[in-house]
Amino acid sequence: MPIAVATAWAAIAFAAVDMKSAKKLAFAGIFTALAFIFMFLGSVFQTLDLSASALASLVVLIAFIELGKGWAFGIYAASSVLGIFLLPNKTAALVFACFVGFYPIVKAWLNAIRPKWLSYVARISLFNLILTLLVLAASKLLGPGWFGGPSALLYPICNVTFIVYDLALEKLPAFYSQRLKKLFFGRR
Repeated sequence: MPIAVATAWAAIAFAAVDMKSAKKLAFAGIFTALAFIFMFLGSVFQTLDLSASALASLVVLIAFIELGKGWAFGIYAASSVLGIFLLPNKTAALVFACFVGFYPIVKAWLNAIRPKWLSYVARISLFNLILTLLVLAASKLLGPGWFGGPSALLYPICNVTFIVYDLALEKLPAFYSQRLKKLFFGRR
């Protein structure tokens, strides 16, 4: 009798673990598909490529909140690979893969830096490092005149855009938790 009870409890416990993992896996698949759909829209409507990448990164942010950093990183990686290999226009996927896709995950660690001003310096420095690497890679691959405009404006415009994006990511977790979470996931 005790063996039957232990077996029954083990079956219930393993079923609960499997259901929890299956639920997270299902959400990860949905989040990956949603991020890919946003990037696909940016690929089809090319004027929306940067906005679509930012929207796809919000999916990673919600995954980070709901599922944790490991699942969020997996969603980022899967969405990046799918976007790079399947999208006809790669701009949205490259922007997502090179920066905005993983930034919501990294931002959690950068926010922990104290004092607060040092956290801002670290975030802007990370962005400028990646932007510089991308500019250098584009110059090597596409030639020195790839930008087609005054490159002196590239860094100021990109930094202002990044600061707006960073501030939006600062406010969105609270907005999501207070207003959108109940809409998407019901009461939890």
